[in-house]
Amino acid sequence: MNNPLYKLFESQVGKPMKENAPPFTQWLEPTLKSVTPGQFELEITVRKEMTNPLGLLHGGVQAAILDEVIGMTVASLDKPLPAVSVNLNVDFLGKARVGDIIVAKSNVVRQGRQIINMTGELYNQEGKLIARAMSNMLQIEMKKK
Repeated sequence: MNNPLYKLFESQVGKPMKENAPPFTQWLEPTLKSVTPGQFELEITVRKEMTNPLGLLHGGVQAAILDEVIGMTVASLDKPLPAVSVNLNVDFLGKARVGDIIVAKSNVVRQGRQIINMTGELYNQEGKLIARAMSNMLQIEMKKK
């Protein structure tokens, strides 16, 4: 694979994603567990600032984590153009609490000429599915300033 981002991600497997990561990714403090073409796996420890008033992982944070892992996966593909989210549909199926380690996984379902269909899943530390997302990513041409 010729994508330099893929090579960067490969070099970060097993490490916390701090340097060279966007600010939101840094805030999540994920550890990249695995990367293969079209698939990613991150581990994140749930912190207090990620929770709702019930002390559970906030649904908005869950959606953001899923969007992040999906976006990383698409960025690592051998595609000529960057991609942005067209939609993100999330089903909340379980819960996680402060101190829990969650796993975020993503997978390419289908790559079209412009649209890439993706899935993302969050699992709690017992391996139980707590959220599932479907997303379509649109490749866009960046105009030079």
